[in-house]
Amino acid sequence: MDLYPFKPGPIEPVALPGHTVGIWQKKNYVFAEVLYVEGVPRSDPIEIDLGAIAAGGTSAIAQTTALSLPDDEFGQFRCFVVDDICAMLWQARPDGRYKLRTRNGRVTRWTELKDPCGHTTEFYVYEQDDAFHQALNPTAYALTQSRVAFYGFRYVIQEYAPERYRWPDVLPPQWTRIPATAHL
Repeated sequence: MDLYPFKPGPIEPVALPGHTVGIWQKKNYVFAEVLYVEGVPRSDPIEIDLGAIAAGGTSAIAQTTALSLPDDEFGQFRCFVVDDICAMLWQARPDGRYKLRTRNGRVTRWTELKDPCGHTTEFYVYEQDDAFHQALNPTAYALTQSRVAFYGFRYVIQEYAPERYRWPDVLPPQWTRIPATAHL
């Protein structure tokens, strides 16, 4: 089985119980064994509303607490936009995802037309390092809601002792890279 992040097609777990993952965290990999994987379905509770937005306006950057995880867990998520907005993802609040040198990509209701499986919207959350979202209203009318919904997988992990594997000197023989922060 090929396991790598951002795989095109319907969402699949990036790792299974017993697999080793390296979670990119604060410019360093944290190595861990996956103990448990659970699906997080598309559903109303896993949705955020960034609030009312005036025509051409932008919402505040809001912490996406719906995706918060406890210690020793990480999440693999994809998203879709419910209302007429452009959604932007921030990880480590000031650091945008889907970014190029001077622009950040955005997810819209039309993203599903070109990317029906949502793989270009995929991102990872590690423990309490929450994701943040912001919405832009590109329309000529005010919006009363600006919703983004999420689905994916939740992983329970057990970190290896730091002396067992250490980035970049001592690496596991086989592992899956998990880009949990935008810091490169």
